Amino acid sequence: MPESEIISALIRPLDLRLAPNRKHPVTTTLSKIRVLDFAHLLPGELCSTILSDMGMQVTRIEPLEPGLGKRLPPVVDGESLYYWSLHRNKKRLAIDLKKPQGVKLIHNLAEHTDVVVENFRPEVMDRLGIGYEQLSKINPRLIFLSISGYGQKTQWSQRPGHDLNFVAESGVLNQHKNPDGSPTLPGILISDYMSALYGALAVSTHLMERETTGKGKHIDISMFECSLSTLSILATGTLYTGMDPVDAGFNYPDEMPNYNVYRCKDDRYLAVASLERPFWEKFCSLIGRVDLQPRTVKPSDKGLKETIAKEIEKKTLAEWTEVFAGSDCCVSPVNTLQEALSHPLTREKKLLVNASHTTLGDIPQMITPVFNRNVDEVVARDHASYDVRTILSELGLTDEEMSPFLGEHEAVAAP
Repeated sequence: MPESEIISALIRPLDLRLAPNRKHPVTTTLSKIRVLDFAHLLPGELCSTILSDMGMQVTRIEPLEPGLGKRLPPVVDGESLYYWSLHRNKKRLAIDLKKPQGVKLIHNLAEHTDVVVENFRPEVMDRLGIGYEQLSKINPRLIFLSISGYGQKTQWSQRPGHDLNFVAESGVLNQHKNPDGSPTLPGILISDYMSALYGALAVSTHLMERETTGKGKHIDISMFECSLSTLSILATGTLYTGMDPVDAGFNYPDEMPNYNVYRCKDDRYLAVASLERPFWEKFCSLIGRVDLQPRTVKPSDKGLKETIAKEIEKKTLAEWTEVFAGSDCCVSPVNTLQEALSHPLTREKKLLVNASHTTLGDIPQMITPVFNRNVDEVVARDHASYDVRTILSELGLTDEEMSPFLGEHEAVAAP
């Protein structure tokens, strides 16, 4: 049997499939792209999820022992919802990468792979024998994405870090402060998400470039620079003036009376972003304070902010939502996550799908929002362990043909 057929059989989905509420994508160019995902942290895992949502075939390479992601909360009946929110539509193989036969299997897979995604510390993949230099010799067209904290070749390349470190060092954390002057921790993992998005963008770009050059590439994404990139507008002002955005008054977004959140009667909040003059005038009219329309809105005008706050405290959030319905003056309720997931646009844009799991049943998933795809199945590959020898025997291979894929205990790969 040709080697390509052996590899295809090894990664054939042996799992339970779901029948949720969207249609599977029709065959496209992207559906022919094969991705090997070695990621074990959020940036790489999310990046490969985005590539999967784009329609690419993602095979996740996991360690034999469960990783951190399978233990992160919320955990229901021993299953992590964190983990399953990131691994829909991915085939899964558990391989011991420290054994020669595991490395050999990766080499064989790489020959038939378009993209590798990894987020180990720099040089780890090289030491395992599956780094870019090694795999690109097997497949010169391979696009190899490395996401790390500080880049592959920098003086800090071996320094560990998490999202909080990167947003602190990049200056993001210093832009918004609590009343006591301490930095406000962001509610989302900025560097994690940005590096995942930039990684997916870079992969897509270099796949297009490969069509012309015929050559692959090693993509080096650092979480520090991805976090720093979110301050690009502020950076221009700081570099030109030599002043910090907060001190110089060009921090965006800054707190202003017409760009702020206000407490309602029921302790919910209303977001007011009536920046432009027509919006501001409409806002003043709807809160019953036409007399405020001529006021020049400035960040330093604390009196105006306090006046608005007193007006907003007179009604509940539901009452204000009704008042501003259809007003087109950029005023919104501060929704809870559950309210946002029930938002009319969430349903209209079909952002939610279900992945069926043998233990958990349907697991709701939020699909990547930039792809207009028709999906009729989303797969949670939680199938039972299998023995590699059994699978290869079913393919009709002899013991000699199986030997490169069998480890000490005849199980280099398992789901």
